[in-house]
Amino acid sequence: MARNPQGPSDISLRDFIEAIGSAEETHGAVSTAAAAGGLGSSLLMMVAALPQTRSDSVADRTKLIEAATALGELREQLIETIETETAVKLFTARNMPQVSDTQRSERQAAIQLALRASADVPLEVMRLCARGLELAATVAAHCARPASADVHLGVTLLQAGFDGSRSNLEGKLSSFIDAGYVTSVVDEIARLSDVTSAATRTAESVLKVPPA
Repeated sequence: MARNPQGPSDISLRDFIEAIGSAEETHGAVSTAAAAGGLGSSLLMMVAALPQTRSDSVADRTKLIEAATALGELREQLIETIETETAVKLFTARNMPQVSDTQRSERQAAIQLALRASADVPLEVMRLCARGLELAATVAAHCARPASADVHLGVTLLQAGFDGSRSNLEGKLSSFIDAGYVTSVVDEIARLSDVTSAATRTAESVLKVPPA
């Protein structure tokens, strides 16, 4: 977190929640989105580790182990995004001198570079949450039916992480002067949104299937 030299893995949940609510926090929205995705991933890992599976088959267990491993790696990457401080870099760039044409040009270039760095964070959270939702569909298909409510909550948290990051990223796009870059980001947002929607529908369709 920006106001705490410790990483999120070193502070309590209370401290993290309080830091998000602080006016000093520079990455509240993205950190919250990443945390939501991380919680969703953890919940799905718990379900994947349950002793009972959908059909108690080796195939079910294999798929769940693979999903749990991937979700663990994904969760660690989401935690890492919380520790970024690109907003500080942007603040520094905006306070560069701008007396001469050269200084103004250098300041503008620094701001655009910092903006790209700050945009990379929510975009990465979107990618991770989209991948998490694909894994959620796998967990939903192979986990025991009594765990459906936990899977549904995991899906909801990952979706919230994706949507929050997308809103944050879309709010930054008007600040960019490189039209080609904006187009590439908009295309990536659309692609990830399609992936997320498809994965969410797949997971929810499995969860809604009544027991035989």
